[in-house]
Amino acid sequence: MPALLAHLVAEANIHRLALIGLSKNVGKTTATNHLLETLINEKLYCSDELALTSLGLDGEATDALTGLSKPRYVPQAGLLVATTAELVRQAEGEGAQVEFLQQLPGRTALGPVILARIICPGRVIIAGPTLLRDLRNAMDQFQVLGARLSIVDGAINRLGAAAPKITDACILCTGASAAATPEHVARRTTDVLLRLSTQQTQWLDAYRKRTSQARLYKFSANGGDKTIEIYTDVAEPGYEARWVAKHMQTSPKPMFVLHGAFTEELSRAILTELPKKYSPDHGELIVEDATKIFCHSVVLQRLSERGLDIRVASPLRILALTANPYTSEYLCSSQHLLDILAKELPAGSPPIIDVISGHFHG
Repeated sequence: MPALLAHLVAEANIHRLALIGLSKNVGKTTATNHLLETLINEKLYCSDELALTSLGLDGEATDALTGLSKPRYVPQAGLLVATTAELVRQAEGEGAQVEFLQQLPGRTALGPVILARIICPGRVIIAGPTLLRDLRNAMDQFQVLGARLSIVDGAINRLGAAAPKITDACILCTGASAAATPEHVARRTTDVLLRLSTQQTQWLDAYRKRTSQARLYKFSANGGDKTIEIYTDVAEPGYEARWVAKHMQTSPKPMFVLHGAFTEELSRAILTELPKKYSPDHGELIVEDATKIFCHSVVLQRLSERGLDIRVASPLRILALTANPYTSEYLCSSQHLLDILAKELPAGSPPIIDVISGHFHG
């Protein structure tokens, strides 16, 4: 089913979609191009109902770091884009016709970002807003201009475009270039998928009622304790970890809320502080969403085994994974990569699709 990804997106009934990549050259731009083309060809959307931007720089002819050739964007007539004025002029110099609509707040290293509509197709480099608040504003404007679906090509190692405050759902792009062997690709993909699939807290109502602007605070889940206890010591992982561990051993079912990043350093510091055989009723540490979690999934599992479950207030919706078998480092067939991924990924994972060959699992 070559149009499977397009149908998954259309049936999801979303307005904003992010494509995020595990590494460079995993086929993120190829997947975006495929999605735009098939959404229109399958008559799931009209071209003037679609919009495209990026959290980085995408669609250039060659990769600035590797020098390898890259796929180009050639958006169809009617499509809305958010990119810089300089790149729009460059596209016009190569034959595209573009209607300037408005300039957006904020700047990038390549100049201000503008909203434009493609009048006559041509190659366009997309360099959208670099700040998440500006990205969200760009998609707000897309919607005002009639877009039913706005697509964000996310920047390498920046998961923020997939945050529920920014987009409604995401597609995770993996590929052979993400690691030295297909087996390592599968393990790395599984680690990221598990982390991004972190479960929503079961205490959401209590979480919403007990809010604080503090970076780290605690409340009780049993309802008997109406107070919030705020961490006020040094903002360093070791000190924060000891505070969490102390309350884990002295408070019944404590709930911790962390604003900002749950880092690898903090996660391992907490793991070190928690007793290895401590297993009372589990406590929870709640972060805003899984894009704020920056530790390996095995660390999350070990924390859970010691009584502290990491949970999110807003879960991510992952519609699918795309898999690109090409890498300049070794040979790998599409079917082999998909088979390895399917074997390693947990049960119930989203479908895995190679948009070029049409092979898929799930």
